[in-house]
Amino acid sequence: MEDWLVSLQKTVPLLQQAGSVEEIKKGHSADRKYRVELAAGGPAVLRVASYEQAGQKEQEYARLQALQPLPIKASRPLDFGVRKEWGICYMLVSYIEGEDARDALPTFTDSEQQQVGFLAGRDLAAMHQLAAPASTSPWAERCVQKHRMYAAAYAASDSAFKDGGRILAFIDRHLPLLAGRPSCFLHDDFHVGNLIVRDRSYAGVIDFNRYDWGDPVHEFVKLAFFSKEVSVPFCNGQLAGYWNGQEIPDSFWTLYNVYTAMAIFSSIIWTERTVPALLPDMMKRIQTIVEEHDAFERRIPSWYS
Repeated sequence: MEDWLVSLQKTVPLLQQAGSVEEIKKGHSADRKYRVELAAGGPAVLRVASYEQAGQKEQEYARLQALQPLPIKASRPLDFGVRKEWGICYMLVSYIEGEDARDALPTFTDSEQQQVGFLAGRDLAAMHQLAAPASTSPWAERCVQKHRMYAAAYAASDSAFKDGGRILAFIDRHLPLLAGRPSCFLHDDFHVGNLIVRDRSYAGVIDFNRYDWGDPVHEFVKLAFFSKEVSVPFCNGQLAGYWNGQEIPDSFWTLYNVYTAMAIFSSIIWTERTVPALLPDMMKRIQTIVEEHDAFERRIPSWYS
């Protein structure tokens, strides 16, 4: 066992009487994660990051605290601390029992998949009630700047695809729509890989480490890139739950298309730089998205019903 982990078990009150400590290998976060059996309060997740990330992680912990009054099924923040002598910071949150929805949903009936999506969509809508701090810069400025950066990197890359220019032109025509869009709390990685199910029902959402402030519509890009390939009924359910069964406005679909189109180019560049071996898989996924949206000439993607 790592020396710093032994030290945490001796010095953090909640960990002093803890039972088993088991490392969690799943996920793409750089954090070290452990399932810990607390003496009181049941299982918890211990997340450990580098000391240099302490400020960022403390903010993440504060956001979890701010979400607590909202009707959301999510991990409860239990403790946060810094151990400079070990070069680490840590966060302790409650553990949500169940299975990864990405693995479990394909074994559910269509109706069960849709109900999981419906309840997840309601949680997402509740999450978006948390407004961005007044000091947050306008969403349009941040979003457009990031898009320009990725578009320039795409132009200089070797990953050009047939409809790339057409889709970039579509984005440029619609950028004025981003002006004045609201900024609220975004989980920013809300998809079936970060949702837990138990007893064939929705149990909660995990992994808030990529949170951001921005347009709530941007959250739905993950439907196209990750959730749809696992469960279309889930995706339809998430939209129904978010809009509480009401008709989805045309303005939503227009912005959803713009953000999904933007994500094509950021995904290509991120994959090239981070996991180049997965670039063929990403290009295949992108081709599917382009077809489902008819290069974004469709108002609503073909998978939605």
